[in-house]
Amino acid sequence: MSGLSLETIPEQIGHEAKRLILDSLGCLIAGVDCEIGTIARNMAAWFGGHSRATIAGARGRGSVLGAIYANARTANALDFDETFPVGAHFGSAGVVVALALAEELGLSGPQVLLATIAGYEAAGRVASYIGPVVHIDNARVVGFPDVWGVAAPVVIAAAAATAKAHQYEPALFEQAIGLAGSNAPLPVGAQWSSAIDLPNCKYCDAGWCAVTGTVAALSAQEGSRGFTELLDSDRGLARMYGVANADSSLITADLGRRFMLEDITYKPWPSCRFTHYALTALADLMRELRPLAVNSIREVVVETGPLAASARFTNPEPVTFASQQFSYPHMIAMMLLEVPPGPAWFDPKYATDLTVLAIKAKTRIVQHPRGGQFAETFVRNQIRTMPGGITIVTADRIYRAESDYARGDPWSPTYRFGDVDILDKFAALVPGEDGAELAEAIMNLEHEVSVSRITAALGRASARTIRQCA
Repeated sequence: MSGLSLETIPEQIGHEAKRLILDSLGCLIAGVDCEIGTIARNMAAWFGGHSRATIAGARGRGSVLGAIYANARTANALDFDETFPVGAHFGSAGVVVALALAEELGLSGPQVLLATIAGYEAAGRVASYIGPVVHIDNARVVGFPDVWGVAAPVVIAAAAATAKAHQYEPALFEQAIGLAGSNAPLPVGAQWSSAIDLPNCKYCDAGWCAVTGTVAALSAQEGSRGFTELLDSDRGLARMYGVANADSSLITADLGRRFMLEDITYKPWPSCRFTHYALTALADLMRELRPLAVNSIREVVVETGPLAASARFTNPEPVTFASQQFSYPHMIAMMLLEVPPGPAWFDPKYATDLTVLAIKAKTRIVQHPRGGQFAETFVRNQIRTMPGGITIVTADRIYRAESDYARGDPWSPTYRFGDVDILDKFAALVPGEDGAELAEAIMNLEHEVSVSRITAALGRASARTIRQCA
């Protein structure tokens, strides 16, 4: 990781990193007006320090740690950010850390690109080592284990991006990772998965995780020392996160030859990635049936797997902001009514909209016949398929579609997000000249001598989002 350079990274990996940055900043700007975005900006002031880094949606700049906190948490606010195929989000953490440090240290576009790649690479390998947060019984996935969490890779992403931005030598890089992992938040997944009215702290506070990783790396530079065998021991990081038999070989397998960015998945809808298999089936069905008269629908049956069948997913009346991101009835209503994916899905007016309420009442969630078999398709301890389906019952016909893949999966030629898909999603979230300028600067990041053009456009675009919503 210390010796990683753009000269040794395949061109397509550098390109994928730019797509990640674009997608992350689109999600960041889109989230500035939601309740989490407002909280995150207000919290940024408590970090104090010199105003050197851009905070999306804020009137002025803030401290580096304040910007990292606010931007990381806000980028994850809508649950619209990328997902690594173990059920964890960490891409945005590396992106916002690299960007904030670029403003502080005067880094060039290529250096930001390299720090982002390092963050994703380190976090992806640790996430693969920890593995999917599932309990397997007789080769079938039956639910979540008693102890699990998704915070550690977010912390590692921030730490590695910080270490790379500061050009740490191997020994110091090792200390950064050890300190970051041992200070990662508790694995609170079991609390999260059993809740119905989900709190807006979510499965982890991406802002705190990003700050933790950044501070860990900086403290290594100041002389702090940590556990250098944190990823090797039988009592190491994976065990702390509930994994009895972690495969530590995945941390170094094909190092420098195969990159974790090849496994990134992008989201077409602002909801838990586990729901996107059934939603993909619905999108395919809607395209086939267009135009679809919503008032003719008598029932919508969602077929899902064990990881997306608990009460938080079947909840027909999500009362909190985060609950809406995990409620199948809410998602189905938004898709059938063709509400643009993004902040509009969480408009408070839909809580009392009679058409939305009617669709929710007609939505039923059942187990997909092959829902528990997706462990059979794991690759490098990562999820590849998760069968889902949709049945729509009207007055005169029954329509059904299913999909083993989700839109945005890179290993599916049908559903992989190409550049047009990424750019279209970004343009929908960040319309106008500032959005276009931001996209152009990011997609040419290797030629930018600084990030000033990016941060200026980010500030203007996010400020416009606040004004429009107000």
